[in-house]
Amino acid sequence: MAMTGKRRGQTDAEAELGAQRAGEAAAGGLKEALARVGVKLPSLAPGLPVGHGGRVELGGCNAGTATRLAEILNAAADALPELRAGTSSR
Repeated sequence: MAMTGKRRGQTDAEAELGAQRAGEAAAGGLKEALARVGVKLPSLAPGLPVGHGGRVELGGCNAGTATRLAEILNAAADALPELRAGTSSR
C-alpha cells in the first residue's frame, strides 16, 4: 500500500508530490484490477492531494481505499477465473 502523509523533515512540496504519486499509483492499480474483471470506469483518475494524502477520483475515495479495492479485485480474479475479462458468457 502506498504511504501518504508528511514525514518528519519533509517539505510541504515533497509531501504533496508524494501524495500525488500515491494517488496516481492507486488509480493505476485500480484501473488495472478493474480491467481484469472487465470493468471500466471512464472517469477513474488520480485526484488532487488533500492533506498530504493521495486521492483517486471515482466518486471520491482516498488512495488507501482504492488500493485495497484493487487488492480485493485482484484476489477475486485470481480465485475465480470466470470473473476475468473475456472469459464469461455475459
